[in-house]
Amino acid sequence: MLAFCVPRGLAWVGIYLRGIAIGAADVVPGVSGGTMALVLGIYERLLAALRSATSLTPWRALGRDGIGPAWRAADGGFLLPLVAGIFSAVLALAQVVEVALVEHRVLLYAAFTGLVSASIVVVARKVRGPRGAMLLVGAATAAATFALLGLAPAATPDATWFIVTTGAIAIAALVLPGVSGAFILVVMGHYETVLGAIGRLDLSVLAPFALGAILGLATIVRILDVLLRRARATTLAALTGIMVGSLRRLWPWLEASDPAAHEVPHGVAITLPSAAFGPEGWVGALAVALVAAGVVAILEWSGARRAPRNPFSSPS
Repeated sequence: MLAFCVPRGLAWVGIYLRGIAIGAADVVPGVSGGTMALVLGIYERLLAALRSATSLTPWRALGRDGIGPAWRAADGGFLLPLVAGIFSAVLALAQVVEVALVEHRVLLYAAFTGLVSASIVVVARKVRGPRGAMLLVGAATAAATFALLGLAPAATPDATWFIVTTGAIAIAALVLPGVSGAFILVVMGHYETVLGAIGRLDLSVLAPFALGAILGLATIVRILDVLLRRARATTLAALTGIMVGSLRRLWPWLEASDPAAHEVPHGVAITLPSAAFGPEGWVGALAVALVAAGVVAILEWSGARRAPRNPFSSPS
């Protein structure tokens, strides 16, 4: 009776383990879950499954033929173990990262800076179009993002509507290899909020965030898919610029106006390291950033070997 709920044999184990790898990537700003899906060879199937699961097809199959056909129409045998693996990794790593944010904040944000900087190169290399026009688009979006982050308040809203919006935008990283969902959380000022909510299983944050992710899959992900099909070069150039400008938010030595603040403010005080060595020195931070950038380079190289001809478009 429940044979349709899992793939045949033990294939679900492999899918679950792939979900763990994607979930681990999603916890860290700068490591893209989409890139990890490429590395693992499931990117195209993931996009196809997400498109099917968020369409009306499974519901029509449910009303016409019952649960089994609806489950298969949504590719539930793939999505269920994959999502279970993602959640397992996120739950296991959230508290570890949260502790590191308190005890090794400078080094952790140095790693984030290295990861995102390398990801910028990854996305920029995929831009194909008139060089002058693409540079203009990238420079304009970078300058606008940098300026907006400087003008923004030190803390973003904790209101339910903003958490829903954050979840909707962060989930878009699934369709953008090179763009990290955790990085989006950092930029929107809710990375530590969501991490803490995961560690505490705080449904007052997790429920609206999950709602936003579902809405994002049904709307923003589809909009991005259309943009990447019809204006791929311009869209990628704009994304590259946004990531460059957003590095302001990842500077390891940002200082909060309120020393007790948990969230790093939007560029309230961009300071330089006080020493070369030590836990907050620039030497160690630079070394960590370079190692982190190397990790992204290795993942991108591995993913490129498995990537479809146009990895930013959904399979037909």
